[in-house]
Amino acid sequence: MTARDSMTFWAWGAMTALLAANALFLFFLLLPTRGAHLDLEARIRDLEGNAQRLQQEGRTSETLLTAMREVEEFLQGFPRRADLVGLMGRLTKLAGSLALHVPDTDYRPSEIKDAGLTKVTVQMGVEGAYDKIRRFLYELEGMRRFLVIERLSLKDLKGTATLQVQLQLAMYLR
Repeated sequence: MTARDSMTFWAWGAMTALLAANALFLFFLLLPTRGAHLDLEARIRDLEGNAQRLQQEGRTSETLLTAMREVEEFLQGFPRRADLVGLMGRLTKLAGSLALHVPDTDYRPSEIKDAGLTKVTVQMGVEGAYDKIRRFLYELEGMRRFLVIERLSLKDLKGTATLQVQLQLAMYLR
């Protein structure tokens, strides 16, 4: 064997050894880390999905919280139950200021389940001139936030310029 053949043999041997070392490096070091890398990628995708779901739940919670605040603000627009006597006085005072006579007034409270409100049904008789009664009804309509005219009946008193009105009102109190 000549020196050149010997060098070629050593070069081929060194290349074979390097190739074997690369194969061992790939097999023992890179392939296990590739599996771990794929596992980490799958875990990252799961965590991103969880984060998106939590963001949606957070938005849903914010929407629910906003809706609850709006309901609370809406309920605050209704008078308190303790103001019932004052409201009844306000109705009769309004009638009196329009020169209307209120011969009788009756009211019955009842709870509205799951709403936190009390409905007060008011039966009220009012007598007076047509234009004054019309103005009274107009003023009642202005209270529509918490007061509803449920029923209205007019009766003409014969021989006079006076009308008799029977009202059924519903007042909503918190």
